[in-house]
Amino acid sequence: MKLKTFSNTPIKLSLVVILAFAVTVRADDSQSSKSSSDNGQNNNQSSDSSTKSSGDNSNQGGDGSKQNGDSTSTGTAASIQSKADPYGLQIAGPVMLAGSTAASASFDQNVLPSALQLSARYLPDGRNNLNSPAFAQNIDLNKLVLATKQTVTATFISMGAGFHNSIGFDAIAPGKSDPAGWWQEVTASSSKLMFPDVSSPADYNPAGNYSGATRSASQLLLPGDFVNMGTFNKGTKLDFFLIANGANGGNTVFSSVESLNGDNFTHHVAAFTPQVFATPQLNSPYLFITFKDWWGGGDKDIQDAVIALNIGAANVRALLATPEPAMWLTLGSFLALAVWAKRRMDCKALAVA
Repeated sequence: MKLKTFSNTPIKLSLVVILAFAVTVRADDSQSSKSSSDNGQNNNQSSDSSTKSSGDNSNQGGDGSKQNGDSTSTGTAASIQSKADPYGLQIAGPVMLAGSTAASASFDQNVLPSALQLSARYLPDGRNNLNSPAFAQNIDLNKLVLATKQTVTATFISMGAGFHNSIGFDAIAPGKSDPAGWWQEVTASSSKLMFPDVSSPADYNPAGNYSGATRSASQLLLPGDFVNMGTFNKGTKLDFFLIANGANGGNTVFSSVESLNGDNFTHHVAAFTPQVFATPQLNSPYLFITFKDWWGGGDKDIQDAVIALNIGAANVRALLATPEPAMWLTLGSFLALAVWAKRRMDCKALAVA
């Protein structure tokens, strides 16, 4: 009898550990979810009063898209906006001035400096950056499917290109498939431009002092400028594309959906998160996407444009497949250990008997 009682002890202890671990993880997850919700409430949102509707999936654009310089609850539109319109694409919204909302000001103070330093250090211009530590996470952008309803903003970080590229996105509604080709992507009603002309006086100097830089019709963006992309339902897949020299009539399209790129170069659009910063930000709502505008990758520096997306902390965690898969893997390990211990003690009990 004593042997039987003793043989049950490991499984009881293991179950206690599992329950305690599960309660702790769920409590942490609940706190993270609340933090993500709070982040979402602070995100910039766009009204749909002055843009064409693309269905109930998102609300994009707003009155500011027609009134440069006007201040709204979603920020202050820059006084100079690009008129480029490659492929007749709609514009998600006007480029807003860096720091013109509380969320943007916080980003400029707490995230932008580290992003610029990382770009300068790990994504140098003109060098092959395929094996850069920036891409150590090996993020698959084809899995960028929103786990929660989210308002998304895109913030310009830096660029290193001679072209005036255009950057856009396709918000694919839940249940719908990726486009069959690049033409279907740029002509889809769900596709829009974020930055019609990626040009900046801070070009080739992402970590330099740009405080005195002045935007102009030929150099439109400053680090921290942002666009309100819209609010998207849970299950929406976000694909991104670059139109090489699109603001000057270029028409070559490179997509984050690698199968749509005819040159077989797999890093026209890549990504990293603030977890790779020198001081990691582990619960950040930001995903950084980088672009390469040359056929075949050219010099493969993958920093012709660097953009930060605020997709919410919950969606970043989902893209990185944490914490839920890790939690169940850990629980499974505990269960396997408990079963093994139970069987071992039972065998010993039988041997003694």
